[in-house]
This record gives sequence, structure tokens and C-alpha cells, in this order.
Amino acid sequence: MQWPHQSQVRSFYGDPDPDRDGFPNRTWEDQNLVLLTPPYRMVLAWDTGVRVRKIRVHRKCEDSLLSILTNIAAHFGSEQEIEANGMHLFGGCYTFRTIRGGTSLSMHSYGCAIDLDPVRNPLGKAYNEKQGMIPMAVVKIFEAEGWTWGGRWKRPDCQHFQAANV
Repeated sequence: MQWPHQSQVRSFYGDPDPDRDGFPNRTWEDQNLVLLTPPYRMVLAWDTGVRVRKIRVHRKCEDSLLSILTNIAAHFGSEQEIEANGMHLFGGCYTFRTIRGGTSLSMHSYGCAIDLDPVRNPLGKAYNEKQGMIPMAVVKIFEAEGWTWGGRWKRPDCQHFQAANV
């Protein structure tokens, strides 16, 4: 799938806030968001006692994200290795909000972004795999599907992957 540039996400994914009232449009959500079942056990990063049974994602990203998560599971081979590398720690996917420190909608508002292991990969922290950050193998799995990794940005966001180019 060829993902859009960030400037084109509204035309590609649809407009989650057509009346600009600062709230998601229910019709848009119903027509565009689907529930993906993760292929391995995931938990909320901020409350590891809560299992993530479904991920709310844009329908155009569903197959790609499922393929990515399936490839992550295959790469690590066991639940123990997935957890040792923090890939079970779900930081969010669809969340209607603006970009941190900005006024435009976050890619999460379109359901085309996912955060993994946010505690070890906080916004602004430079990438260092030796500190237990996102494994480069995971980055390559996402990038093979055309997703953009926030760890390559001037202000790194290593937990963040999006189906939109910058």
C-alpha cells in the first residue's frame, strides 16, 4: 500500500472532524474504524494488568498492521521474547487528539498510527537500542510495509509508527 503524505491524510483517510468542533465525527468513526485482534498478547503500557483484545485502527491500515504484528510475533518466536522486547506494551492507536504542542490533528486521530512501549521510548529521547528501546528489527518490519518510524525525526518519537509519510 502506498501511504499518503501527512498533508494528504484527510483526503486519503477521510475527515474525522468535518465541522471542526474539536470532537470526532461518529459517522466517520463508524465508516472508517475497525477492530483488529492482535496476533499475540498485548497489554496497556500504563496498566499492564489490562489486556488489549482489540486495536481500533483505520480500515485502510488493518491488513498492513495485522501483517506487521504477525511478523513481529514470528520474528521473536515466543511470547516471552515479545515481552522481553516490550512489543506487548500497547501505547495507543486511534485516539482523537491534536499533535503534542500543535493545533493540527495527530495521525492517531485518523487511526493510522500506533505507539509501542512508550515508557522506554518516550517522545524526545534519542534512539539507543542498547537501552531496551524499540528493536531495529521491529523498525524494519514496519518500514517494509511503508510505515514511517518516529525515531528518525529531528525530535525523535521512537514509540511511534504511522501509515503516513513526512
